[in-house]
Amino acid sequence: MKKLALQRLLPLVALILLAGCEGNFDELNLNSNKPTTVPPSLLLTGILNDLYDAPADDYEKWDQYFLINYDYYGNNQYVFGEGKDKYSTLKNVIKMEEEAAKLYTTDINPYAALGKFFRAYFFTQMSLQMGDIPMTEALLGGTNLNPVYDSQKTVFVQSLKWLDEANTQLGTLVAQSDSRLAGDIYFGNSVAKWQKTVNAYRLRLLVHLSKKESDTDLNIKTQFATILGNPTKYPLMTSTDDNLQYTYINPTNKYPENPGSFGFNALRENSSATYVGLLTKLMDPRVFVTTEPASAKVSAGTSPTSFNAFLGADPGEDLGIMYVKANAGEYSLINRKHYYETYTGEPSVQIGYPEMCFNIAEAINRGWATKGASGTAEDYYKAGILASWAAYGIPASGSFSAYFISSGSPGSTAVYNSYPVNTPFDTYYAQSTVKYAAGSAGLTEILNQRYLALFRHSGLESYFTYRRTGVPNFTTGPGTGNSERIAKRFQYIATERTANTVNYKAALTSQFAGNDDINGVMWILK
Repeated sequence: MKKLALQRLLPLVALILLAGCEGNFDELNLNSNKPTTVPPSLLLTGILNDLYDAPADDYEKWDQYFLINYDYYGNNQYVFGEGKDKYSTLKNVIKMEEEAAKLYTTDINPYAALGKFFRAYFFTQMSLQMGDIPMTEALLGGTNLNPVYDSQKTVFVQSLKWLDEANTQLGTLVAQSDSRLAGDIYFGNSVAKWQKTVNAYRLRLLVHLSKKESDTDLNIKTQFATILGNPTKYPLMTSTDDNLQYTYINPTNKYPENPGSFGFNALRENSSATYVGLLTKLMDPRVFVTTEPASAKVSAGTSPTSFNAFLGADPGEDLGIMYVKANAGEYSLINRKHYYETYTGEPSVQIGYPEMCFNIAEAINRGWATKGASGTAEDYYKAGILASWAAYGIPASGSFSAYFISSGSPGSTAVYNSYPVNTPFDTYYAQSTVKYAAGSAGLTEILNQRYLALFRHSGLESYFTYRRTGVPNFTTGPGTGNSERIAKRFQYIATERTANTVNYKAALTSQFAGNDDINGVMWILK
């Protein structure tokens, strides 16, 4: 009887429990150990880490700064795969904006303003690599799983608009002494410095569009002149203190070259003739800081203070031949005193003052503006060189010490040879190959110095500039592959071929005759 009563009671208890839980299934399914919201500052930190392009990767060889001489580590071929996928990062940008909107009663807040910059930055970086990309219909989640591709022109028009809006909003926040930004690993939450970065990046994009200067939808000349002509509304970087740069902290994030990695790759990468050859041609003292004299030349009696002691390998050289020559000491290596001695190396500049100076000098040289707040094209050209020298500890006058390693490894066991270098800037600048000249000769000088200043910095920026201008001359040969050609673009993200097939094929048909061709010429280069 007790068993029967219990059997009759259980359904009734179940009904009562179900009634009590009606409408609360969502609450029951919540994981109390999993956060449902996240501070915008935490999202910002992640986005800023994703913005950083590190040295010591394939980008450097495609910039023709350093070359791999041992096939275990890869090769120097321009056989590009897919471009970088930044859509996941952009999803975090949207989430950051949404979380910030919950905290603030106004649309103008530092996260919303920076969100516009990040959209412009990541979309244009992907477009510069690949061409047309999904933008307008991207990031809509389940509402649109097959976004159409926006033209590269549309991407740049919209990005320039976002940057203008970001500048305006940041300017408002600066005027209000707004201090709500947190999580900023670059500028310590300074909205004023971010405003300068936004405008410097806008100048970079306008220069990238130099082949489209007659396009009335873009109005490149007007935009550039407007920014230079109104420094109050559009503040720009005034020194390397304003650089957007990634600083290394040991042991959290070590510089790629450091005492721990010395034994693995210090001898496997040698300097490129594109970089070293330009430095020695100009008798530029930066070669003593960034590069070591070729050991075979020093052993044969060439003084390490002579520019003749420095020699880079031709990027087009067969990898096997390069390996033999590098191991025989015929090529200059990266300066191990400067790069391998510590775990923190040097900050990696993403958007910097020297580059901005050269971008302004280029624009004035092209006739987009008559002058900037700091003067003429020559003034900006000289300022960019001097800022780059100073970043390496090279004084405008007087001597400095240069080093190369003679034995051991970085740290307590290393033995360095030290020698003084004295190259006054006035003497350097007086050379006909350096002193600024108007017209096309001056433009080449600007682009050469821009290339030298961006050594090991700013990701693919030097490759993009070569692709646009042909300066400096990138050499090719059996070692560069791709039928001895410099590739013009990266292929599309692999998932586009399977997940967005119709729009992917349409984009290829409209741009590259239906082929995902690394030698295809995108709109910005025509």
